[in-house]
Amino acid sequence: EGFNPVHIMANSGARSKREPIRQISGLRGLMAKPSGEIIEHPIESCFREGLSVLEYFISTHGARKGLADTAIKTASSGYLTRKLVDVAQDIMITLYDCETLNGVVKNSGEDDDQELSDRVVGRYPAEKVTDPDTGKTLVGRDQIISHAEAGLIRQAAVAEIKVRSPLTCDAKGVGICVKCYGADLSNGQAVDIGEAVGIIAAQSIGEPGTQLTMRTFHTGGTVSGEVESRILAD
Repeated sequence: EGFNPVHIMANSGARSKREPIRQISGLRGLMAKPSGEIIEHPIESCFREGLSVLEYFISTHGARKGLADTAIKTASSGYLTRKLVDVAQDIMITLYDCETLNGVVKNSGEDDDQELSDRVVGRYPAEKVTDPDTGKTLVGRDQIISHAEAGLIRQAAVAEIKVRSPLTCDAKGVGICVKCYGADLSNGQAVDIGEAVGIIAAQSIGEPGTQLTMRTFHTGGTVSGEVESRILAD
């Protein structure tokens, strides 16, 4: 704590995280085999004090798992990206407004990590958003929800918002309209007609999968790192 150099390094996010520091100064804990099976005997020593011969050989499972995952599982996550691109490559922005009245209802209690106001930024409302107390219109139906409007929604404690969605878009064929898609997340502006949004969606799902596979190499095959990767992947 305080001005400890290792604590400053990990806590600031400059280098490393808490997990490797636990392994250096606390204990390594349970290890996983390349198959994913957990080894029953935990490593009770740390790197600072040194491992026994048995603990050393148990820890080699983790190092081997890191290398095996990097070599083998990267290919499977890359293949997932390829399959997603193959399915979604034809989906593009084809018109400005399909004029649908349908949408997806977002509730304030759905997600513990993100507030409702943050989840609707960059979307178009399917119905105008009003203050539940005064009835004043906060966001019109043809208005994109920016961070400023999200602040008003948060202050008014709006419980639910019906937003336009690609799932309910009435554009013909495999196209999506600008208003049902919402903002281009790279610049915060409404998406352009002709944008290949199917490819973007496929890459947005596939890329984290590859990154999570590489993470096993950095956690050294410890069980806590494995569980975290699986949860994020799910």
